[in-house]
Amino acid sequence: MSTYFITGATGTIGKEVVNNLLTKKEHIIAGTRNTQKVKDIFENSVTGAYFDYEDKASYQEVLQSDGIFLLGPPLNPRLYELLEPFVDYLQDNYNGRLIYLSGNGMENLEELPFHKKMEEKLRGSSLDWNIVRPGFFMQNFGNYERENIQDRNIIFSPAGEGKSSFVSSRDVGSAIAELLTDQNRVKETHILTGAKAYSHFDVASMLSDLLEREITYPNPDENTYKEVLKESGAPDFIADYMIPVYGMIKQGKVIEVTTAIKDLTGQEPESLEAVLKRDFL
Repeated sequence: MSTYFITGATGTIGKEVVNNLLTKKEHIIAGTRNTQKVKDIFENSVTGAYFDYEDKASYQEVLQSDGIFLLGPPLNPRLYELLEPFVDYLQDNYNGRLIYLSGNGMENLEELPFHKKMEEKLRGSSLDWNIVRPGFFMQNFGNYERENIQDRNIIFSPAGEGKSSFVSSRDVGSAIAELLTDQNRVKETHILTGAKAYSHFDVASMLSDLLEREITYPNPDENTYKEVLKESGAPDFIADYMIPVYGMIKQGKVIEVTTAIKDLTGQEPESLEAVLKRDFL
């Protein structure tokens, strides 16, 4: 049995990584600022340890692990500055494996350069790293568009007519668990996608069939998107962050489909239809 230190263990991807490692009978330490939440979710199957990127005294918790899953907090444009001291600490003190969660297309996004900078830092380090770049998560429709879909019958994102090779967070968690436990895979970068690319118009059509009522995608422009978010009470930085992210779909930069999920896990990736059905029915 090996020990793995998982950051973001109570979030969408972290939970999937933990669940996949548990099926492999591995020992898991969940690094978190809220150890009670870890206990509430995983009961006694996971060890919770206080961990905060801004508290260097908490870094030593990782030293008893054989591998680390490194995930930064969402919607944080200063992600690189937050994670850099921790990676520096690992270079000086850690001999295990490291899996970093980047994002497909984010390595070339000038408005939000943090993933590119972190990837470059890892490649220049002495660490045994692997980088995963998942596409947009299929579960985002249930996690972030649920109110729009259920109450307003719309998907509201400035993604234009572009397509994205959406990927299931379950598949991403499974792939990361395989990379953590496979000692032969080091210094690799994997783009994780589903089997097909879809536009938001396609997703609206799928949801219409699934829910047996019309769901539309109004294809808002960036200004309309920003105004609606502001009217809803969202802080300005949310729109400033999400507009360039959705712009990658709009500009056709995340349409690539790969076989990485099957290559790493031996299983075909989940379909978008299956995930939407599970999340909305």
